[in-house]
Amino acid sequence: MSDKKIFKFAYNLMEDYEEIESRGYKKAVKSFQNKYPKLKEVAIEWVKNGVELSKLQKLPMGRKKKQ
Repeated sequence: MSDKKIFKFAYNLMEDYEEIESRGYKKAVKSFQNKYPKLKEVAIEWVKNGVELSKLQKLPMGRKKKQ
């Protein structure tokens, strides 16, 4: 049994969509931000345990570079 979820990423003023299938939220966001490095935020929708969830995620997500 596969426990992958489909994450829908809405960008460009919510006009363009991209679906990424991943096991987790963080992995999905990381793969998305590698494809679109210039974006500053993205709206994400997914279904978890039968409940629709959504979030506005600021990009890039992850560790900050030390100076």
